[in-house]
Amino acid sequence: MKAILLLLLSVLSVEVGAEDTQLTHGIFSEILNEKTKVTVKLPLSYKANKNKTYPVFYVLDDGINTELVDSMNRRLHSSNGANEHIVIGVNTTDRLRDFAPSVNMDPRGPVGEGGGADKFLDYIETELMPYINKTYRTNNHNVVAGHSIAGLFVVHAFHSRLNLFQAHLAFSPAVWWGARETATAAQQYVIKGVSVGSFLYCNIGTEGGEMRAVYDNLTQTILRNRSSDLILYLDVFDNESHDFTMAAGLYNALKGLYKYQQKKGM
Repeated sequence: MKAILLLLLSVLSVEVGAEDTQLTHGIFSEILNEKTKVTVKLPLSYKANKNKTYPVFYVLDDGINTELVDSMNRRLHSSNGANEHIVIGVNTTDRLRDFAPSVNMDPRGPVGEGGGADKFLDYIETELMPYINKTYRTNNHNVVAGHSIAGLFVVHAFHSRLNLFQAHLAFSPAVWWGARETATAAQQYVIKGVSVGSFLYCNIGTEGGEMRAVYDNLTQTILRNRSSDLILYLDVFDNESHDFTMAAGLYNALKGLYKYQQKKGM
């Protein structure tokens, strides 16, 4: 585990020199009624190989998360362990509002917060994705990744927008949120056996209590009831706290994603 974490820390400095291509776009969202910002990290081959199209990796909570995903994916690609991706760092002005599907009324949490995840998904689906697809050479294979409350958003997208993303990476998703509506809806979705063919990675660290109980119940339900074409990867990091589960799990998530994409002919 320590070796993997050292590798994760080192990749931030790998292949991010003069050849690196990063752009920032400001997009006014009619849906959100505000200006949004995204960071775009282009693959190293993008300029040279003008006929190639790429899958797109939407990383929630732009910043170091975007750098981590992009750097690790580049390092794996250099060893034939990942496909190149256009990596999009997605910003938000209010992450609880935009990532939580329901308004929390549990006094143990921030009461009155949340409820805007569907609107933010509308923004991604009808404004951001069309903009990215028009501006860059994409191939209609979209991946979304998020940690904690952004991981909850990923789980919500997994069951509520069946064809929006082809792969979902949820690191320590906050499925305890509110009245556990997202966990319940995701369970009901997989029990129905809907077959859409996608990839789901989830992990958890040392989180305990109700968060762990709700997470375990959700993932075990998915494991037992998933359709045959849902590729599921689950990780438990008993020695890693909540803050480190994205770094700890990213290597396994990207390796699993690559195997899934290879089976899809990518």
